[in-house]
Amino acid sequence: MGRRRALQGDNRRGEPLANAGAPEPSRTAITIAAIVPTLNEAAAIAGALRRLVAQGFAPVIAVDGGSDDATREFAKGIPGVLAFVAARGRGSQMNAGAAASDTEAMVFVHADTRLPSGALALISRALSDPGVVGGSFRLGFDRAHPLLAISCWFSRFDSYWTTFGDHALFVRRSVFEAVGGFPGWPLLEDVELRKRLLAAGRLVKLPAAVTTSARRFTANGVVRRQLANGAILVLHALGAPARRLERWYR
Repeated sequence: MGRRRALQGDNRRGEPLANAGAPEPSRTAITIAAIVPTLNEAAAIAGALRRLVAQGFAPVIAVDGGSDDATREFAKGIPGVLAFVAARGRGSQMNAGAAASDTEAMVFVHADTRLPSGALALISRALSDPGVVGGSFRLGFDRAHPLLAISCWFSRFDSYWTTFGDHALFVRRSVFEAVGGFPGWPLLEDVELRKRLLAAGRLVKLPAAVTTSARRFTANGVVRRQLANGAILVLHALGAPARRLERWYR
């Protein structure tokens, strides 16, 4: 498989852990890779990757940021999955995954996010419009909570405040490379990529919703996490650098 040049924010990749065989060719009009950044996701990664393979994405690429658990071991044994290690950082890992594929488009899927049925066809149909450079799905959670339900409702709109990486961003490769990929930021890399893509063309919000884990909200309280996320977005919009905000976020 050919290797693309390194994108902005990408770091030197390690040797591939495994290439579990050539994936089946896509039946859609456009070839689409699914890229999954991983870090200590041993409990869920095998199921997440198998679902993407079963949905027809080819290749499915798992880019690990140096997990302390068995994430890499589980990922490398799945047919249809290319798994390797990259320097830690979600943006850098996703850039490395994009560089390791040669498809016409990519969808970036968090390890705790499940794509809806028919996701491959939905993305392909959206990108059949030459004016569309990328987009995302609506949001759904695996746990009910009034505040989370509000976030899910607003996710039908594409905006700075309502579109994030756990919505499964997808993009044409040519545009992704032209805008420099993800920035090498410790957070808000998804917000910046959306900004770069919007300057290059039209983004769409697909009518189906992903299902993502609510664990990061429930761990410290849904209200507290929502307020913190909102504050970070406000500060970033006012010009605060992502690296400074990351220290506060952690």
